[in-house]
Amino acid sequence: MFANLFNVLLGVALVYSAVLRPSLIAARPRLLFVAAGCIFAAAWLARRGDHHPWQNNVNMLLAVFLAGITALRLSYFPLAAFWSQFSVGTSVAVLALWAALYRPAEAAI
Repeated sequence: MFANLFNVLLGVALVYSAVLRPSLIAARPRLLFVAAGCIFAAAWLARRGDHHPWQNNVNMLLAVFLAGITALRLSYFPLAAFWSQFSVGTSVAVLALWAALYRPAEAAI
């Protein structure tokens, strides 16, 4: 659960940096590699305690996508860099919060 909450904070930080501080990532694209690695590691840790691990599987895939987009140096294209960072941050935050809060009913188990 704590790894999911960490991913929520990372997703919100990605959205914040895409919307309000785009110069932060444009000057230091290595921060996106660090964020992608942290998202991947936290999603991998959170998979073990979740009832349905598909949310964290998707978060791991999104982390790989973010690292790939960063490796392609899309920071030279501001629109593509914004939308990729914004969409990955939003998706990671929503899926991690869903995984952290979802607990099936006792009858469904």
